[in-house]
Amino acid sequence: MDVLSLLNLLLTIGAILGGVLAYRGGMARTANHIQERVINALEAELTGMRARLEDMKAENTRLSLIIDTICVALRRRGIAVSIDGDMVSISDHSGASTMARIQEEQER
Repeated sequence: MDVLSLLNLLLTIGAILGGVLAYRGGMARTANHIQERVINALEAELTGMRARLEDMKAENTRLSLIIDTICVALRRRGIAVSIDGDMVSISDHSGASTMARIQEEQER
């Protein structure tokens, strides 16, 4: 009887230890899987943000070219437009000039 009790105790302890190790292994596997999914999602978002940044750079370049073209066309008509930071100065051939601050948001 003592041998059977000891064997039963050893099997119970082994089963408990095996269960704990299996649980920890499963938790580690789950944590690694979640971490991998988060990294993939962040990489995809970063790629999207880089693409948007490139699009915005191209749009900014295009808008700068449009502004330059408008300034040249107005200069040919005798109207000089200069942009200095957030101030825009407009003067015509008669000497009249106007200055205005660039507004960040359009008023509705």
